[in-house]
Amino acid sequence: MHVSLDSALGRQRRLNSVGESVLQIAPNAAAAYSLRSLTGGDPKVVRVRRGSDNHEQDFTASEVSLGALTSFVNAQVTPPLDIRALTATGRDGDFLIAKAAYSLRSLGTRQATLAATGDTVARADGKFVAQVRRSSDDAVKSFTAAEVTDGTLLAFTNSDYTKYTSDFSAGDNGWGSLDDVTETGNIDGIGGLDSNLRLAIGSGTGNHRAFKTAIFPVGQKINFSARVFIPSTNSVVDSFRITDASGIGVIASTTPAQDQWVTVTASNVTTINTAGQLRIFLQDGGLNNFTGNGSDVIYLREITVTQVTSDGFVKTWYDQSVDAGGGAHGNHAVQATAAEQPKIVNAGSLLNELDFDGTDDSLAIDFGADLSQANSLFMVHQSDSISSADNEFFDRSSGSGDRTLLDQSGSDYRMLSPSSAGTGLAITTDRTLVFALYNSSSSLLAKNGTASSTVNPGTQGINQNSTLGASASGTRFYDGSMQEFIVYNSDQTDNRIAIEANIGEAYGIDLPSGVDPGFDQVDGFVETWYDQSGTVPPNDAIQTTANLQPKIVDAGVFQNGLKFDSDGSSSGPDFRTPISSAELTNDPTGHNGFALVWVGNVNQVQHNPTNDHSVLGNVKNVQTFSIGTIGLSVIPQTGTVKFTSETGGSSRQILEDTNALTPGNTGVLFSSYEDAEAGFAPLLSVDGSVTVSGFTDVLNSSSTNNIGIMTAITAGNNVEYSRSTDGICKEVLLYTGDQLSKRAALETNIAAEYGITLS
Repeated sequence: MHVSLDSALGRQRRLNSVGESVLQIAPNAAAAYSLRSLTGGDPKVVRVRRGSDNHEQDFTASEVSLGALTSFVNAQVTPPLDIRALTATGRDGDFLIAKAAYSLRSLGTRQATLAATGDTVARADGKFVAQVRRSSDDAVKSFTAAEVTDGTLLAFTNSDYTKYTSDFSAGDNGWGSLDDVTETGNIDGIGGLDSNLRLAIGSGTGNHRAFKTAIFPVGQKINFSARVFIPSTNSVVDSFRITDASGIGVIASTTPAQDQWVTVTASNVTTINTAGQLRIFLQDGGLNNFTGNGSDVIYLREITVTQVTSDGFVKTWYDQSVDAGGGAHGNHAVQATAAEQPKIVNAGSLLNELDFDGTDDSLAIDFGADLSQANSLFMVHQSDSISSADNEFFDRSSGSGDRTLLDQSGSDYRMLSPSSAGTGLAITTDRTLVFALYNSSSSLLAKNGTASSTVNPGTQGINQNSTLGASASGTRFYDGSMQEFIVYNSDQTDNRIAIEANIGEAYGIDLPSGVDPGFDQVDGFVETWYDQSGTVPPNDAIQTTANLQPKIVDAGVFQNGLKFDSDGSSSGPDFRTPISSAELTNDPTGHNGFALVWVGNVNQVQHNPTNDHSVLGNVKNVQTFSIGTIGLSVIPQTGTVKFTSETGGSSRQILEDTNALTPGNTGVLFSSYEDAEAGFAPLLSVDGSVTVSGFTDVLNSSSTNNIGIMTAITAGNNVEYSRSTDGICKEVLLYTGDQLSKRAALETNIAAEYGITLS
């Protein structure tokens, strides 16, 4: 990534060619708004609301320019257990309390500390996420989220385990014979060693084999070792190979030196058999089948099979949730029957999810009591099948009492409690994030952030005894994986997007643009544009109504300004601020002039194409739209710029520059009244092109002072939506004194910052 020297030093391009900032060039502004520093320092410039969870944060000019603001918007790093309720100042209220929370990742710093009850090796309490049984010897151990991912869990499941060791002191140790091979154990005196397995070869034609059953772990890797003795008196047999039960998976083959014991080994061998057998083939020197002569023999001893990989199964999926005081709820999801435990490690490889086999796997939960509605479920899963018989996600454990069911009906997710409600959202085999709210007629389901219409699955709550992965009847099971399952005994509709944003980012799930941190597609909205003028108190521009706030980040992309999306309706943007009456009181007999500066671009819009669209509206002693107002407006279809004064009644005085501001291009508009000695003559400059003329009247005095940024203000300080503007506002300056002598220097500074070509 390229970093300029200016950025590396933590500074921005905010000074002109002689090292002056905007407010050094023209000090004593009544209000000054920008995302860059106008002071020469690094002031706080904007407060931003993140679309994914509505959290708010202030940013300085350098944090805006160096990407901290965009990074904040495109992240929702707060996991579910740490998410707080939304207040007027952001997400700084009480913690959202889950009733149960299951995952292989940590769901927050408030994750419960638990005892590893039932582990075969005792360990200290910890923030455990899963208790795992390995298939090689059924040992059980609990693991933290870090231990799941850092290799500790795999080291446990893949610990070497001696599956078989030969001991022929009492006989053949369970070996059997095939194809003209006779086995005898405990043969003494061969090569000075006792307790051997003697394989005598008959006179048949074809394969000559001996076998051992149930020592080869199906689907796993093993290390194999054996000592072999082939007498030189043999006339045919001088070689052998060892395979799995199929005879295809070769473990080892050799033609050892005769009349001496030779060690034969093979490492990390994977079987393809289904019978768990190990077979030894006796062959001639070409490792071919042969016709035995009835007298050849081979001796083996110290046969060892060591299992080096294993399957891992979840015995306990730990509940990470805590109460308001931080105490563990302990509503763990448990399966004591080994054959019915979902898999977490397959043949030595971490799945990093719980894999339910669709046959009998499930986990039981005891909540301690029934959970009456409203209830909210969050689930991350990936189905292996889209058959309704294979998607039993959550249900009560038995056939009586309250029932909350989440499963499949037809092709769609179904909610039931106890009425059946189809959601219209189809189950697929993709990884999916599901939110299900059970709240009578206000219930709904959201799939990957997109919500269904409201449904009514009934009024029953979650049964105290419920199950993940199986139906209440015990006849249908889930075939697929689960990564996360969280239960709230409350309506989390207002916090759904905040929770989904973090979960979606954790699992790479594509959420709707505007709230999707995983794909850097989150919107950021401006709640406050801070006044840099130094006026006390400051004239900050504030909009607390969320749907009326302009964007600063649109679908993850920084807009380098405040983006206003106007549609000419009551849902359009409203960004305005009261200005101190003492600062802007108009006294035509004595004031020293007035100046407005606006920087940005206006896009073409389709509504009211011939109407003025205010970019800086109704400034200076606003009482109504018609009396005592002044502002800058643009007709977006043509780029015509107007400097307008409403002097009384419906009378409008206009200073106009036709076809001056190309729609979509960034420009700088400078307008002013000269001081009293000049007769308050107005001036309009568009990208340095100046228009001058006289108005017949000066501004009238009134009692209220407001700024409408990218919108006009009507009577009673309401918004005139038909005169709101679609575009990006980058900078606004207001002065109560004449700034004509500073115009050229201000425009030069602004043009250099925003790449504007001046006339």
